[in-house]
Amino acid sequence: MMQKTISLITTGFMLLSTAFGVLAEATSVGNQMPDPAQYTGLSRKVLQYSESFNQIVKKIKEPGFSNADWAPLEDLVDTENFERMGVFLTPQAEIIGWAQYKKYVSEYAGATSWEGTLRRITEKPGLVILELEERNSRDGVTNFSNTVTIYEFNGEGKLKHLDVYVMPLPR
Repeated sequence: MMQKTISLITTGFMLLSTAFGVLAEATSVGNQMPDPAQYTGLSRKVLQYSESFNQIVKKIKEPGFSNADWAPLEDLVDTENFERMGVFLTPQAEIIGWAQYKKYVSEYAGATSWEGTLRRITEKPGLVILELEERNSRDGVTNFSNTVTIYEFNGEGKLKHLDVYVMPLPR
């Protein structure tokens, strides 16, 4: 009986330690997106998209950035039919296609750094809902936002539509 009690207490302590460690880690600033390989299906593609987006944001500031650097992201996207709906460079929501999206990302990434922390990812057939805390830094100021992005995929598993919802957080 005593050994079972000690085992339960030890297990409980380990679970609490793990939970508090994750909580402490999640509250520190830094890119905290999970490895896409830990996921399957469309959820994996969404996390690969986030990873590729982050790489573009980093690379675009470096000499030698070219259109070829978009290839990993474009491999995931139906670029002919892509549509993004939501706010981006202005506070007004808008609908843009792939060419305009690339232009916006290029403008954004040249002066900004991006980090995200996964809050929740939910997958349904043809659809993934990604909830993040995002941090965008520009000119020494970091803005925090909770975001919900709905990723819609075509029959071939390529991203065709994004709905982006942003809630700026006070800091």
